[in-house]
Amino acid sequence: LAFVCMLSACTGFNNMKTLSAHTNRYKDSMRMAIDITQAPGQVAPTGLFDPLGLSSTISNKDLKRWRESELKHGRLSMLAAVGILTAESWHPIFTSVDGAAIYHFQEIENIFKPFWYFSLFFIGIVECVSILKGWELPGDVPSGQQSALLRDEYVVGDLGFDPLGFCPKGSTNENAMSKEFITIRTKELQNGRLAMIGVAGMIAQELVDKRTIWDHYVNFGLGAAKSISLGAI
Repeated sequence: LAFVCMLSACTGFNNMKTLSAHTNRYKDSMRMAIDITQAPGQVAPTGLFDPLGLSSTISNKDLKRWRESELKHGRLSMLAAVGILTAESWHPIFTSVDGAAIYHFQEIENIFKPFWYFSLFFIGIVECVSILKGWELPGDVPSGQQSALLRDEYVVGDLGFDPLGFCPKGSTNENAMSKEFITIRTKELQNGRLAMIGVAGMIAQELVDKRTIWDHYVNFGLGAAKSISLGAI
């Protein structure tokens, strides 16, 4: 019994040391200053565009999470911009679907009911990969500290998916990024920002007049008008 008590005490002491190490590492990372003026995503003539000074009011971890959100929304918007234009001109699977892209989900659901399930399943897989790779596990966060934050060693936006090898070799550490990496990350951020604005404009335009984006190109002499068919919407 004495041996068991002694073993339990030693185990508890080791756990306390581990928890203390987690707490110290967590506090150090929260105090760590980030030089936002040297971060990717800044181009002339504006440089760091933060007129409200939001980047100076949050912690390093929150700033890292904001950049992760910006990258993810930018990537989704770039895919959406291509998807809208493609779906309105070519639909290889659901050939009867036509008209403004903002209504295609409803049209496809009328044809193939489980479409939403497959879509949500695919989205869930992508999100699981993102969470497991970049986000802190609940057990790694000391009690009473803010949860749902990115890991210190995680490079924002790096999910390990680069089949074409666009990401340059070299350091991609958050505190020692290579110039090549900063350049290509800035290009991604800039195109993502433009895509977010562009997709918002596309959706707003189609909500207003129910016409495809390609139809509006007719006004500029870039192609013939497409027929509009909103089906059973």
